[in-house]
Amino acid sequence: MALEQLKVREIVKRAVSKDVDIPEFQRDFVWDPEQVKLLGESLWRDYPVGSFLLWDASQYQEARIAQGAQASQWIVDGQQRTTALCLLLGQKPYWWASADDWNKELQRYDVMVNVLPEAGNDRLEFALPNPVRRQDPRWVSMRSILSVENVEDLTPLAQRLATQVHHDPNLALEHFAKVHARLQRVWQIREREIPIIKIAHEVEDVAVIFARLNQAGTRAREADVVLALAAARNPGWVRTDYLPYRNDLEDRGWDLDPGILIRTMTGIGHGRARLIEVPKVFWDPANLQPVWKQTRDAISDVVRRLAQFGILTGEILPSGNSLIPLFVLHHRWGDTRGYSFNRALRWFLLANRDGRYSGSAITSLNEDVRAVAEAAGFDVALENLAQRLRVSQTIPDQEFLGRYDRPGNRFLRLVLYLVIFARNGTDWVDKSRLGYDKTGSPVTTGYEPQWHHIFPRRVLRSAGVGDDDIHALANITVVNERTNISKLADMEPWRYIQEFGISADALRSHLIPESFASSSGKDQWSVGRYTDFVVDRAQLLAGEANVLLKGLGD
Repeated sequence: MALEQLKVREIVKRAVSKDVDIPEFQRDFVWDPEQVKLLGESLWRDYPVGSFLLWDASQYQEARIAQGAQASQWIVDGQQRTTALCLLLGQKPYWWASADDWNKELQRYDVMVNVLPEAGNDRLEFALPNPVRRQDPRWVSMRSILSVENVEDLTPLAQRLATQVHHDPNLALEHFAKVHARLQRVWQIREREIPIIKIAHEVEDVAVIFARLNQAGTRAREADVVLALAAARNPGWVRTDYLPYRNDLEDRGWDLDPGILIRTMTGIGHGRARLIEVPKVFWDPANLQPVWKQTRDAISDVVRRLAQFGILTGEILPSGNSLIPLFVLHHRWGDTRGYSFNRALRWFLLANRDGRYSGSAITSLNEDVRAVAEAAGFDVALENLAQRLRVSQTIPDQEFLGRYDRPGNRFLRLVLYLVIFARNGTDWVDKSRLGYDKTGSPVTTGYEPQWHHIFPRRVLRSAGVGDDDIHALANITVVNERTNISKLADMEPWRYIQEFGISADALRSHLIPESFASSSGKDQWSVGRYTDFVVDRAQLLAGEANVLLKGLGD
């Protein structure tokens, strides 16, 4: 390992001149303009912006974007920051394929600096463009400063800005010195030094280095690096197989983290989710290709089956990691006698209730994937998984009186949606079945429920109801996005029931208590009856949720 300091301009030069590249597993540029602005401001203030990690990957010749690249040093950690620096200096990195797209991004990611702030304020202001700033000569694009190669070439820019601010030659001359000095200070960003860590390890070691350098986000990054190992030994596989399949899943509403896909592969092919326990030969073409096909088949089939219960996107799941053992379980035992996807789904829901795979869950994942792979049969595998859970298999009424927006209640929010979906619940305004379009066809692009307060927040707050009670799960139901935002917002229940002709059956399908469902009267739906409403509905929701869970296990 080597450590050196590179100036900002040197980092950009290397990105432009093919001296560094990005590996196939790297993400596209995802920073927003605000993040680019903050990076520029941090550099001006001489704040630390983190170290970059370069990997000598000379044995890995499959670049994801830049075909035919000659660079042997790849940016493993720092791609987003490197691209942001290129935007600030106005120079296209080698791996950015389209010059036209790059020019469009230059407009979007322009950052401006006020070189003549108010009197007494020597701290420059940084901001994104707006029509007012575009017309104000005090605000200048950072790129017009940072793209200048020699500091002395800032003089014409300083003169032009000073004369635009003050047409009086004497005042312009007075401000010229201030403007010129401030432009030079911004220009010094080019000379800021950033720590560069260079490694030349085997790709398996790079995963460990990631884990030890940066604990935040380790799981995803470790999987990214291991994905590079697979790509190195299977030229073109990531580009022609892995990414198209992942993009197809994303188009269908399943934007799965690379770690989920990679650990599902190792779980199916080696019975392990801890990547460090997977041998190198696992990634050889003769092994990877059949395992990848099995992985795709298992994931696709599970996604299809989950859709039958209304789970059309991974976004509504409390834990994406919980999918890994479910995928492995389905692959290992899905074609055997006695297998039941319903029972597997029941365990899956309870595992999410338990929070078993939330947070730092690699140990739990590894234990459970191994248990599935080594079990003597489906019943044994399911029993091994179930006995590790430390959660009641029934849901008491009072849990639905908790807040729907608490992270710990994501499971209950999911179950609330599942029971309404199972009852063929419909959108209260457009009358379409939830999870289906208006033609009656299932939604295939990742339907995500919209959480609607039955008694609106504004109405309850004006009556003095506290936030914990306002946001009770029992006051939440599911509608389509347009209905939630444009139709029912802030309307008292009796008003929107009457205005949109919401039938008693439509209300019952959402488990609205009978005394409320059978009446649209103002008195029945008054805020004074709110406590009765949430208590009665919590009982109905819990009862229906327990029926659902029990039914899956039968």
